[in-house]
Amino acid sequence: MKNLKNILFLSLLVFLFVEVLIIFPNRLEHKEEERASKATATAPKSNQPEQKMNGLHYVETQEQGGRDWEFFAEAAEGSIGTAAFDLKNVRVLFYNKEKVSFTVTGDRGSIDGKSKDLRIRGNVVTKSENGYTFKTPSIFYSSKNRQILSPEKVNMMGPADELGEGFELNGRNMLVTVDDDLMSIRESVRGSKKFKDGKAFQISSEKAEFSGKSRQAKFIDRVEMKYGTLKLQGPVATFHYRGNSSLINYVQMQGGIKVSDVDKVATADTVNLDLLKNMFTFRGRPKVIQNNDELSGEEIVFLEGGKKVKVEKVRAQMEKKE
Repeated sequence: MKNLKNILFLSLLVFLFVEVLIIFPNRLEHKEEERASKATATAPKSNQPEQKMNGLHYVETQEQGGRDWEFFAEAAEGSIGTAAFDLKNVRVLFYNKEKVSFTVTGDRGSIDGKSKDLRIRGNVVTKSENGYTFKTPSIFYSSKNRQILSPEKVNMMGPADELGEGFELNGRNMLVTVDDDLMSIRESVRGSKKFKDGKAFQISSEKAEFSGKSRQAKFIDRVEMKYGTLKLQGPVATFHYRGNSSLINYVQMQGGIKVSDVDKVATADTVNLDLLKNMFTFRGRPKVIQNNDELSGEEIVFLEGGKKVKVEKVRAQMEKKE
């Protein structure tokens, strides 16, 4: 009987030993694993990108068909959940009727995978296919409106011509409408260009528009131009180019023009400036006051930059007044 009690006592000790030292820690370990698993499942997802790619190339199409834009990036990081991607060293081609109209490059960019909108920042350069170059700190592309926008400072350089560098312009608030091939600067426009004779041609306005199809440029609202000692003011000025070249053929001002020089002032409905010939033609009730003498006629021409004045049909005007 005593031996049986000893056996039972030893068995109980062995059971307690196994339970305390082996089974209980094992159960505890499983519970810790379950807690850790639940914590992992309920923890917020990391903000780290889910995808990393090198040498990315992507083409986006419009709803009605045809390419919208095509971009190239040296590297890209993106999140599948948010459909947003960050790009490095980007180049984007914007299409109009299956032809490239504008090319934008920049240091960094991002794409919204849902809206297809783009943002590009850092040394951003926007180039039109006909040679205009716009430099801005950043741009935003609205895929819905097919517009490239930058509310910041903008520097524009026109195409080079036979005389050298192109027309340079500074302003703010750039808007590019891809479907119309139209570029505009909508605030504080200031531009200049030097000609062979060394004279600087300067222009300022509230707004400027440039065509991506032709080389026509238009300056709108409070336009002021200076060429040598000559100063012209009016509401609208349009640059017309010679054929398909980048050379300015003439500048036309419309809507009531005021002109002043060292020794004369003039007014007219329209003025055409031939900067290469250094000749200015006034039409539409033109009038010139020089040395207290008033001249009027159907057409008045300033030759040699205003050193000589030619009045057409001045006698007929005088007879009509009588």
